[in-house]
Order: sequence, then C-alpha cells, then structure tokens
Amino acid sequence: MIDTNKVIFRVINMTEQSWVSTKEAAVLLGVSQRTIQNWVDSGKIKASLTMGGHRRLGREDVKKYISNVRPLLTSNTEKEPLPSTTNNSQLRVLIVEDDLTILRLCELQFGRFNVPHQLFTATNAFQGLIMAGKYQPHLIFTDLKMPHINGLHMISEIMKMHEMKNTKIVIVTRLEIREITQMGTIPDGVMVLPKPIPFNTVETILYQQANVLNVASNADLA
Repeated sequence: MIDTNKVIFRVINMTEQSWVSTKEAAVLLGVSQRTIQNWVDSGKIKASLTMGGHRRLGREDVKKYISNVRPLLTSNTEKEPLPSTTNNSQLRVLIVEDDLTILRLCELQFGRFNVPHQLFTATNAFQGLIMAGKYQPHLIFTDLKMPHINGLHMISEIMKMHEMKNTKIVIVTRLEIREITQMGTIPDGVMVLPKPIPFNTVETILYQQANVLNVASNADLA
C-alpha cells in the first residue's frame, strides 16, 4: 500500500529545488510515469515545460495533490495492503466496486473460478486508477456510480495509458443504458453487464482473456 505519510515527508523534505520531474512524481505517488503524464495532460496536476520539452511539476502542486488524494488512498485500503508483486504469466484482474458486500462476494466467486489469475480490488475510482497504473491488469470489472470520480471517467483515464491499450474493461452496473449515457459515452470495446452480477458470464470472460494472454505469451516466445 502507498504510505502517504512517507510520501508527504519526502516531498516536504526535498532540497531547495522547487520542482520535480514526472519520474520523481511517479515514485512519490506510487503510480507509473505515464499516469503522471496523463494527469498533467488532463489538468489534474500543473506542470511547465523545460527548454528541452520535459515536464516539470511544482513541488507545492505535488504536495497539494497528495493532500487532496490522501483520504481516497487510505479510506479503505489500510486494512488490506496492496499485493507487492505480480505474476506476469497469470491473468491480472482488477475489480473496482464501492459496495463492500458486492466486493467480498466477487472475491469469493473469483476464488472458485478454475482460471489462474491474480485478483486486485479497489473501493473507488481513484484507487482503481492507482491500481491500474501500478499493476497494469489485463481485465478490469468496474461499477459506474462511485464517490468523487465516476467509473466512466476512470475508464477514460485508463484508456489513455499506452501500457493499458490491450486491457479488457467490463462495466458492471444496475443502471440502464439511458442512465449511463447521461453520465457520458461508453467507449468502443467496453462491455456492459447488469447487476446482480452474472458470474457465469464473468467466468467465461476470464477464460477468454486468459486464452488471449496465453496466445500473446506464446507469440512472444516464438
């Protein structure tokens, strides 16, 4: 789990330099450098360009951003530390769901699936972005109505990440299509499943994505 107390300490105790690079900001926030670049491009963090065209983030802006996101990072993750390692040979799956009862049900059901995978969970969309940037899941299941950032916005940010271009995203919601379209546009290739969650369909999707991963891995070895 990202230790935000240490992060804040590290930012405050920088030397007199008033800026950090995107790489340094990525280390401080525990996300990929590409995620930082996306946040800069979308205006979430202010940045300026050097003469050489490199992004530089103000130290105070990074401190402010850490302070703003700290409640989201720590609200439901302190009891469950994030996995420290990933297995590149297994399907990585991320579930983003703010209803803890549904999330626990998903963990139970996924544990019964006969498909080797690593399961990661997040309880809001911002945590989902952090997890996506850190673990680069092959498959994401996400709710839409969540506090602070809705699922469509999270999906939009994830789809901007180059390293996530082959990630399969599945929306799982009680909302009707009409209600979803009022929130925004469903990107091409994103599947929508209803709640209650049809776990038989979910298991089929896991099998399909595991096969896609196996084919890609075999092609790399050829």
